[in-house]
Amino acid sequence: MVKSTELPEARPDNGELAALYREHYLGLVKFAVQLVDDQASAEDVVQDVFARLHGRRLADIADPRRYLATAVVNQARSSLRRRRFRRTVVFDESPADGRAAEPADARVVRNAASGAIWRAITKLPRRQHEVVVLRFYADWSIPEIAEALGISRGAASSSLDRALKSLTAPIGAIDARNSE
Repeated sequence: MVKSTELPEARPDNGELAALYREHYLGLVKFAVQLVDDQASAEDVVQDVFARLHGRRLADIADPRRYLATAVVNQARSSLRRRRFRRTVVFDESPADGRAAEPADARVVRNAASGAIWRAITKLPRRQHEVVVLRFYADWSIPEIAEALGISRGAASSSLDRALKSLTAPIGAIDARNSE
């Protein structure tokens, strides 16, 4: 039994994993926020990704940055699926439009124009949303996006094209309001 004033014996530290964590954690959380829409869920997603790496040989990973980002995308998808399931089946407390409510501090974090653009992006279908985030937030190329999402380059490119066409009207309306 561990007394409340004693800490449990620490496990041997994986120096490589700790260094990877220090180097990429904050960037991955910022990236995950763009996919799951709230800080707490984003932190959980990134923590889950690093927890799954514990005990794994990191030398087997050719490009840790890309591996981590792909893992975050996949974990974010799983998180959103679980969230959607809980809202519709377990709690049945989803808002009328089926979307999650925006975090209370979101307006402080983003100004009105970027908030409107972000709302337009979140209304895109899931794949288009992911492609836009990977292309413009993570600054990935089409081949990198295709590999991360497990789709062809053509599918990644056409998803991005459809997303940009869908965003033209909302972004144009924002520009018109800002120029008045």
